[in-house]
Amino acid sequence: MALPPRATSDSRFPDPRAAQLAPRLEPTVTAHGLYLEELALVASGARTVLKVVVDYETGTEQVDLDTLAGLSEALGVVLDKEADAEPLASVENYELEVTTPGATRPLTEPRHFRRNLGRLLEIERAGHPTMTARLREVDAAGITVSEVIPAPKKGMKPKTGPDTHIEFDSISRARVQVEFSVST
Repeated sequence: MALPPRATSDSRFPDPRAAQLAPRLEPTVTAHGLYLEELALVASGARTVLKVVVDYETGTEQVDLDTLAGLSEALGVVLDKEADAEPLASVENYELEVTTPGATRPLTEPRHFRRNLGRLLEIERAGHPTMTARLREVDAAGITVSEVIPAPKKGMKPKTGPDTHIEFDSISRARVQVEFSVST
């Protein structure tokens, strides 16, 4: 399954219209305690979608629906005031979509890894088999993980390998693995 790439700080605003609009929306996003991950104006048939992707800048807490709803309302007020200014003036109508990056989006920046401390990751590196590992630490150079070794037989618990440090430069792709808890 192909996943859309997650924006790096250099590509958060992929087109000139988004880059022009971002400074007007960022203060409102920041005022809600969030970080503007991505912003894009995407044509979808006869309509245009203004996609605003937000997340917390630090910590491991997930953005809840009430926070997204409040931000969406506040952005709507800002956008109504900006309706006659470019780039919105050239868009006949648009739909505002406020969302989070999603649980399985690729991790591309140290901040993305720090937001997922303690989570299970799938990590790809050139010349190495894909690794499933628990994220233990993040430092300026890379991440420390404990590899999760699959159980040899069904019903047995997986084993955990020793902590391993992986440099950011050696990671070709990393994403969070969704874990389901079983309640008894």
